[in-house]
Amino acid sequence: MFRQATSQDIEVIHSLIVSEAAQGRFDPRLAEEVNQAALRKNLNTIRKRGRRLDEDLEAQLLVWETDEGEMAGCLINSAIMPGLGNEIWMVAVLPAFRGKGEGSHILDKALAFLHPRVDVFSRCAAEAQVLYQMNLRRGFLPLDVTEKGVRVMKFPRMGSSLAGQDAVQQALGPFVEIPQG
Repeated sequence: MFRQATSQDIEVIHSLIVSEAAQGRFDPRLAEEVNQAALRKNLNTIRKRGRRLDEDLEAQLLVWETDEGEMAGCLINSAIMPGLGNEIWMVAVLPAFRGKGEGSHILDKALAFLHPRVDVFSRCAAEAQVLYQMNLRRGFLPLDVTEKGVRVMKFPRMGSSLAGQDAVQQALGPFVEIPQG
C-alpha cells in the first residue's frame, strides 16, 4: 500500500533514484555528483510541500510498502503543468524486491485510482524498457518521442482516446492526488 514518504525515507529513495539513473532508467544527470544535492532537495520539497522544485509543479512522493510493512519502492505522481495533468514521473523498486511483482503492484494501485478519473502520462527513457513494457501492457499508448529518445505515453481516461490528439493539443484535467492506504 502507499503511504506518504517521511524524512527517514529520503536517503533510501535518493540512493535508489541515483542508482537507477546511473543504470539509465532515469535521467542520467541525476547520477552525477553535481546534481545529487539538488535531487535530495527536490525530494524533500515534494515530501514537505507537495511541489517539485525543478519545475514548480504539484507532486506526491509516495512509498510503497509490502503487506509486512517493508518499504519496497516509491512513486512520484506529478502534475504536468501547474494544477493540471497527472504523470507517473518516477517509479522505482528496491533491489531486494525486484522480480517479485512489486513494480506491477505500485503501478496497478496508482492507475486503479487515477485511470478512471484522468488521463495519465508517463515518460520513459530509451533505456527504460521494463517500465515501457509495463506501461504498454496496462494500456498506455505511445504519443511522442522527444529529440533525446524519451518516449511519451498516455493512458487515456475512461471514454477517451488518442484519436485526433497530438502532443501539442492534449486536454489536461486538474491534478489528482493518489490516496494513501
